[in-house]
Amino acid sequence: MEKRLFTYVTLALLVWGILGSATAGYYLTQYTTYRNEYKNLLGDLNVLSNALGNFSAVMNTISLRANILVSYGNGTRTWFNDTALPIGSTAFTAILAISNVKYKDYGGTLGILVTSVNGVGSPDDFTHGWFFWYEATENSTWVPASSSCANYILHRGDTIAFSYESSSPWPTSPS
Repeated sequence: MEKRLFTYVTLALLVWGILGSATAGYYLTQYTTYRNEYKNLLGDLNVLSNALGNFSAVMNTISLRANILVSYGNGTRTWFNDTALPIGSTAFTAILAISNVKYKDYGGTLGILVTSVNGVGSPDDFTHGWFFWYEATENSTWVPASSSCANYILHRGDTIAFSYESSSPWPTSPS
């Protein structure tokens, strides 16, 4: 009986040793493969970086950064500071980049009217709406847009706001 028990224990330890070694070998192979892929990718990135020069400088020539306030009209205000956008972006493309937006496009000079941001607002509500504002850089005051947010071209460092407000009385700044 003892000999049989010893045989089973020895056999179990042998199987455990073989399976453990096979598993360790598998993971060593995977590690080596992924390490080599990482080194190759890092090398390619360095070649690309050298070809482009300073990547950050290249990105700064084709993009801008703006600050965007979304005020939901109930005291909830969310800032999206230093948001990267392509050169030539409008206030409308900025709000599209950071939120789930519904809108009506009236075409021509009337442009686009934002009707809902992240589920707040309705195209059938004529007492409230999404107002677009930009901050005047010379005196840091909010200025209501004179046209559609799709017509306002952003510049580097601009600060804009979309605010859900009652249209009666007409709002004087984002809430």
